[in-house]
Formats: sequence, structure tokens, C-alpha cells
Amino acid sequence: MLANPLKRYFSSFGINHYEIDRPFQQILKYAELPQEYEDTLNKLGEYVGTDLLEVSDYIDKISPPRLQTWDIDSHRFDWVQLNPAHRQLLHHLMSTGIVHGTFTENAPWQLHYAMQYLLADPGIICTITLTNQTAYALHKYADQTTKARFLPRYLERDGKKAWYGATFYTEIQGGSDLGANRAIAKRNNEVWTIFSEDKYFASNAGIADGALVTARPEGNPTGPKGLALFFVPALRNDGSANFTIRRLKEKLATRAVPTGEVILNDSEAYLLGNVETGIYQAMEILTVARLANAMGALGIARKAYLEALLYTQKRSAFGKPLIQHPLIKKDLLEIEIELEANLVLGLKAVQAFNEVWREKPPYGKKYHYARLLAHLAKNLTAEMSAKTTQTAMELHGGIGFLEEFPIARWHREALITPIWEGGSNIQALDMLETILTKRAHEQLFAHIERIVASTDDRYLKKALTDRLAQLREEIEKMPTEEMSVVQYYAKDLLSEIGQCAAASFLLEAAQQILEESAQDRLMKVARAYICRHLNHERIPVDILKSSDDVILIFG
Repeated sequence: MLANPLKRYFSSFGINHYEIDRPFQQILKYAELPQEYEDTLNKLGEYVGTDLLEVSDYIDKISPPRLQTWDIDSHRFDWVQLNPAHRQLLHHLMSTGIVHGTFTENAPWQLHYAMQYLLADPGIICTITLTNQTAYALHKYADQTTKARFLPRYLERDGKKAWYGATFYTEIQGGSDLGANRAIAKRNNEVWTIFSEDKYFASNAGIADGALVTARPEGNPTGPKGLALFFVPALRNDGSANFTIRRLKEKLATRAVPTGEVILNDSEAYLLGNVETGIYQAMEILTVARLANAMGALGIARKAYLEALLYTQKRSAFGKPLIQHPLIKKDLLEIEIELEANLVLGLKAVQAFNEVWREKPPYGKKYHYARLLAHLAKNLTAEMSAKTTQTAMELHGGIGFLEEFPIARWHREALITPIWEGGSNIQALDMLETILTKRAHEQLFAHIERIVASTDDRYLKKALTDRLAQLREEIEKMPTEEMSVVQYYAKDLLSEIGQCAAASFLLEAAQQILEESAQDRLMKVARAYICRHLNHERIPVDILKSSDDVILIFG
């Protein structure tokens, strides 16, 4: 039998994507993922570098999901057909514990999101994340009867039996403005039904066995605080379809996940929590997705980097391999610096969430701190991913722009990450709320101050101290400014705080690594990142000349 020829155009095919990624392994230790999960990640890394790369590439190019609206007896059933290899892939992933492990085995969220990073393909991640969100909401907010009926289906260890979930929040007229939702929930005794004509970006539609839906109970006030959160199964109690799908979207990327327009007409629903706290629950579940977005964006960037690194080692120009040219090395170095800084921020946000995820409204200070980190991570990682994949395309030259090779798809996939789960404007506004009303930045700044106090490096200490003072001054004068002015600069502030946090966590991670060579390497990354983003200086020549220590990440 001939060897799989995918290696001929997929440079990273056949590589264990966990085993090769030493920075990821080191930063996971910093984020306090127990060593006992090493084998799980190693097995997934091998699967990702073979089966998943092949199947997801085929889905994107040749076999995306397809909507079948009617059955042979002219009954509406809105089934989305998946390529059998696609379905088997999802069955396998569900069997790994990527969803059920958190709820049945008390696995930390660091494991779930580390697995998301390794998967990276946003279409596949979306199906898993939406299922995880649905299980999360049922686990945390369903009454005992609803939980006993539906939650076990989402926590099946056998991936062939496990249910899939969805979130139907967005409507055509509102987008990210959930307060503009027109969906209405009606109650007849203990039975709820929902009416909505335009749940407009309904991912997992047609494969989900149930969905989380935002709707306004009759009599509730307008605006976001009048919304409630419901679980809506795909089938009614009599077995008929509980909602219909108008059509599936044609998308630039994320083709593995079917995204449709859903109509709910007298759809049977189950209230989660109570009618007064629905918006808080919906936003909490968005935090779960924003962390997934961050880790997925990081994973895409890592896959694009691997493709570029491997290609520059074997492609020659002007008499020597590309990687021996200083400008190519500088490109790769800058990608790796950005990737690791964002990775440490993303995993620190996940670690903070792991400590507070069981909290319910009204939330405590640690929860709002975790929220703030999620906003910072979602924003920075998405920007980094889009830029990284663009540079990786450029490093491939003209073939980087060809759809037959994988790097073009990674760039297409990366472009969704700044949009999903609220764009940078939404993240900036939500960040302002955590700062102005919750004072969540105070816990972050106190943490950074402890990191600064622990280092003897005068350059890094001064850079972080100066930036922290600048951020404090900017935040403290906000109450005296017009809110429009505060909002004008909110996105800048979001990036500035995120970069300061990422730099500080990089420094802390370097200080905690016991292996001397790994510590020296991560200190170079921290210094280079601080030069670029806090001091707006060029990367020092000594780091550029020793760039091989940073860019050759192979384990």
C-alpha cells in the first residue's frame, strides 16, 4: 500500500502536533495543567497531525455539510448530512472526553482548551464548543428534571451516542446586540414555547440535538435584561421537528460546521435558571466560547507557523535555504514571539476561569477578573492569528495563495476569529464594564506588580512599571471624561492592557521554569515582546542573532 501522499503538500502532516510543540508543553505547566493529562494530549496530537488534517482538508475543499429538508414521505425534517469521515471524526473526538471530561471526571478546563488548541480547525472546534456550551448550561442552570432528562445524552462516553448542541442567540436585526432580540417565549402552566423567525447565525443547525436559545418571556421588559435562556431540543415530545432551517450559509471558511437560519414556531422549550437572569447566563456561556475562540486562534497560528517553518527549511532561493536569510528568520522570530505571548495570556485566562466557573449570579470579584482576562485574550489572539497566517502565506510565496495548498485555508480560517463571539469593539465595551463597574483591573494590576517585584532585570522591571503607571492613569481619569471619549479609545486600551498582561505572564512563566535552557529561551521571548509592544523599540540584535534558539521549536 502506498504511503499517504498528503505529506507531499501538507508539510506538517504525519507530525505529532503536541509532541513537537515545546513552548505549549512548558506554558501548560505554568497554567497548572496536571501531568496526568500528558498521554491524552499526546494521543490527540498524533490524531490531529494525521486523520484530522486529512479529513478537515477534504471537508473544506470537496465535501461540506449539506441540508436535506424533506424526507421521502414529504415530511419536513431538516437534516444536515455530513461526510461519513466527518461524522466519524466527531465521534472520535467526543469519545476523548473533550466535552464529558469536565463534568464527569472533574478534569480542569485547562485540558479542554488545550485540546481545542491542538484541534485548531475552527469548523470542527465550533461543533465541539457549541456542544460543550450546551452541556455547561444544562449542568449548571437546568432544574433537576430537565437535567436528568437531557444532560446525560451530552455526557455519553461513547462518541457515537453523544448528543450535539448549539446556541441560537443572534438575530438578523440585532447581531451582537442581544437586547434587540425579537424572539418571544410564552408560558402555558409549566410549558414554555418559543416563536422566532430569524435566528440568523445558527451554527450546528441540522446536526444539533438541542440548542440554547435566548428569548423574551411575555411581559418581560425590553432590552438585554428582559431576556431569558432556554434549552430547545431538536425534536418535540411527539418526535416531530421542533424547529426548521430556512437555509445554510455559504462561508469563506469554517465549512465543517453547518451554519443556518433557524425558525422557531411554537417550539417546545425548557427554562434555564430564571426569567430575570437569562442575559447573565447567556453572557457567561459566551465567555466559555470566547476562551475557545482564543485557543482556536492560537492553534491556527501554530499550524500556519509549522507549515511556514518547515517550508522555509526545504525551499531555497538565492543559493541557500530560505530560513538562512536574515529577513526570513526575523519573520519567523516575530511570529513565534507573538504566538507564545498570546498563548501564555490565553492559558492564564483559562486557568482563571477554571477557578470560578461554578459561580452563579451575582458573581464575585474573581469571576469578573476571569472575565476581563477572557476579553483580553479573545481580542489579542484573534488579531495575532490573522496576521500570523498572512505572514505564513507570504513566506510561501506565490503558492501560499493557491487553494490547493493548506496555508491559504489557515488564513481563511483565521479571519473568523476576530468576528466570532463578539468583535473587538464588543470586547472593548465589555472590558470597560468590568473595569468601570467591577474594578476587575485592580486584581490584574496587583498580580503584575507582584511579577515586577520578583524580577531583577532592570529593563523589564522599568518597562512594566512604566506601562502599568500609564494604564492606571488612563483608567482613573475615565470617570471625569465623556463616555463617548472613553469609548473612542476603549479598543486601544483593550490592546494595551492585554499586551501588558501577556508580557508580565511571559516573565512569570520564564521565572517558574526550572530547566535553565528553557528559562533563557522564554526570557528572550519576553524581552523581545516587551521591546516591541511596551517600549516600541526594535528587537535587540543579540536576540536576532540567536533567533534559532526561539524559532526551532521541535521537541
